[in-house]
Amino acid sequence: MNSYQWLLFDADNTLFDFDSAEEHTLTRTLLHFGLSPEKEVKQLYHQINDDLWKRYEKGEFSRERLTVRRFELFFESLGIQGDPKEWNDFYLQTLSQCAALLPGAEALCRRAAQKYTLALVTNGTPFVQRRRLELSPIGQFFGDRVFISEEMGCRKPEKIYFEKVLEALGVGNQRGKVLVIGDSLSSDIRGAFNAHLDSVWLHWPSAKAGAIQPTYEVENLAQLTEFLNAHRMLPMKPY
Repeated sequence: MNSYQWLLFDADNTLFDFDSAEEHTLTRTLLHFGLSPEKEVKQLYHQINDDLWKRYEKGEFSRERLTVRRFELFFESLGIQGDPKEWNDFYLQTLSQCAALLPGAEALCRRAAQKYTLALVTNGTPFVQRRRLELSPIGQFFGDRVFISEEMGCRKPEKIYFEKVLEALGVGNQRGKVLVIGDSLSSDIRGAFNAHLDSVWLHWPSAKAGAIQPTYEVENLAQLTEFLNAHRMLPMKPY
């Protein structure tokens, strides 16, 4: 059984309730620009946005280009006119105010910080992520150990991203004591695999298994808390 020292947490849908934040932000954005926030309209945005983020993780374009491009494609699909940069600026400003955490996230971080060194690893927009951390009660547990891909010139799941994080944390040859925790197989778990790090996949009910295998798997933050408290390996579910 490994004895871990550093925990590298993903932010969105691992600690922050990004689904509710995104829903609130998208609704406000649509209303602000005079578009009815109908279910079909939101689904269209999500399809476009999710596809672009997957392509971003593969290194096809920058995060800045992604956030504007999603609204360009959104307008084209709906056959409407708009300024994609203006929409994106409003969207991100609104999102930066949404700092709601998943149930149990604050208690998890508070307890984990007593035993481990916590770091945040995220591909999110820098000012949005930093503002949300400032507004939330968990920022104190991460201090300056916040690693945002755009500020580092690389992204999850690239190996170089995690190598830079390990260097900044002073891990040295102790990478066996590092644990990556996140909800995304394509970003967090693949990134841990690329960097030869152990990982915990936070497997939400809607998530589908993939080719990348995490070291451990939990289904909720309560299980994750139990795992971290006891340093106990939870058996992976069969695929």
